[in-house]
Amino acid sequence: MNVSDAVKEQYKNNSIHKNLILRFPELNLQITHKDIHQDSVRLKESILDKESMEFVGCIASIYQVAIENLDADVKGKKIEVAICTDNEPESIPLFHGIVDSAVKQANKRTKEIVAYDELFIKGNTEVAGWYKSLPFPITLKTLRDSLFDFIGIEQAAAELPNDDVQIKKWYNPGSMQALPVIKAICQINGTFGIINRRNQFEYRILTNIAENNGAYPSEIFYPPFYLGKGWNNADEIQSEAFSFYKSVDYEEYIVKPVDKLTIRQSEDDQGITYGEGENNYIIQGNMFTYKLDRDTLMQIAERIYENVKGFSYHPFMSQNNGLPWIECGLDAVSYIMVDWENSTEKNTFYVQKSFYVLNRELTGVQALTDSYSAQGEEYQTEFITDLQTQIDILKKNTKQEVEEKVEDYTYSKEEIDNMFPVGGGWNVESVPVLPVTVSANTIYLIRGEVTVE
Repeated sequence: MNVSDAVKEQYKNNSIHKNLILRFPELNLQITHKDIHQDSVRLKESILDKESMEFVGCIASIYQVAIENLDADVKGKKIEVAICTDNEPESIPLFHGIVDSAVKQANKRTKEIVAYDELFIKGNTEVAGWYKSLPFPITLKTLRDSLFDFIGIEQAAAELPNDDVQIKKWYNPGSMQALPVIKAICQINGTFGIINRRNQFEYRILTNIAENNGAYPSEIFYPPFYLGKGWNNADEIQSEAFSFYKSVDYEEYIVKPVDKLTIRQSEDDQGITYGEGENNYIIQGNMFTYKLDRDTLMQIAERIYENVKGFSYHPFMSQNNGLPWIECGLDAVSYIMVDWENSTEKNTFYVQKSFYVLNRELTGVQALTDSYSAQGEEYQTEFITDLQTQIDILKKNTKQEVEEKVEDYTYSKEEIDNMFPVGGGWNVESVPVLPVTVSANTIYLIRGEVTVE
């Protein structure tokens, strides 16, 4: 997030008074800090909340707060949250969303509010009609622009690697929700989707962390200086460094990077594979890879691979002062900690270790606290990301395929007589349902029909 250094310094000093700003734009209502229960404030953001790597995201952010003397009915209303300090009027946006619940506490004038970003609400939009109306064949870029226009979410400007892929109409869904389609778009591009602080749907591509792991000798436990940002590289992300923190727990191992990528429709489908490593990232059942030729699939895989290859990180959890401009998938944090391997009785050495923020929880107002984390298993020799996108649609065959299969099992009376000739000991009966008591040497042909939407 583009925040000035002067503003950042305010939040590194806990003695500065902070102001939380809550707005309900549809009600022309703004809540001041005197009516906010500061210990109730909580913001949760995430792009990856699983042990196995999955380049999809699309996890709704959650904002919670308790407000005193709130008489207005805010359920279903938009909410905008920002924070600023007394010394720096520039505010930092924290959250845009829609109030999901506003529960009034018994015998109190306090309402507990839970809000989600717009992806949580509008991701449930029924889009089957929208899909059927598209002018197929259509590029993935045109499709995603049309989808977000239809559900009413603004996209952050982005050029995705597989935007030019031509999509044909293979489905005729009776029902389809927006969120699985959005996830399929992110998956086929190797990006993490998230609603950003400007209320836009943003595609985030993870890059390597800029490391600054030099040793710092000192005779005290914490060095008496603030390191600032990690050393920068054009292809790396900088890290926000802490010289003091509450706790950091991290795994000694690093999650092994993707070095091979497979696209397939099911476990029975060989699909195509790009790369020759051992840590295979499998994209399975993506609705936009259905029935594409091998050359096109290989081109898609190569482009996805460029976004997911080589990314590795330390799983960790930390507790520290709150820095509201930190964003999941865009920022890293660094901590100065004892280098036990190189320290001696005479000299204590410190190293600066960097960690990628994949999950964060910001709590409080004055005593602003952040917890950051990233999960992950060291070895993921074969990890499958199967969105099961519209499972009732994708696991069905197309109308033409169903009709062909029905036709394969449709026989005339003459064909049946030839299969079971008279005098052969067989009796053939056509019935609407199977009788409770069946007769020996009798073949029952159950009359029925197949309906394909």
